[in-house]
Amino acid sequence: MPTRASRAGVDIAVLTTDQLQQQPKFDAVFCDAPCSGSGTWRRTPDAKWRLTEDRLDQLIRSQATVLDAAAPLVAAGGVLIYATCSVLTHENQDAVDRFCTRSPEWGIRRNTQRLPDADGDGFFTCVLLKR
Repeated sequence: MPTRASRAGVDIAVLTTDQLQQQPKFDAVFCDAPCSGSGTWRRTPDAKWRLTEDRLDQLIRSQATVLDAAAPLVAAGGVLIYATCSVLTHENQDAVDRFCTRSPEWGIRRNTQRLPDADGDGFFTCVLLKR
């Protein structure tokens, strides 16, 4: 991230997980969640053969951990954005629905699912608002 930010002429602060707890809450928290990468299989077809049911279960648990850890960092009136490069419903809409069930103070504002095509990879994004 620092290299890309420098190239773009942008200054950023990189914080460790521990440092996040001492910061003021953020207006937006972006969760680039670990995922199967199924949205990239068009250009990395061998990756689909490496995904097992056990690995998918691990990823789903990690996605829940990421959302649960990120939610308390969002300021009142802020947004929590969840994103994957997956096209699997279980990692996307289902993950967000499970989060909203665990954390009923959050609701879905908007989500987008892009399927892979000749122009690019597939991905999912969801913007969540605190109710």
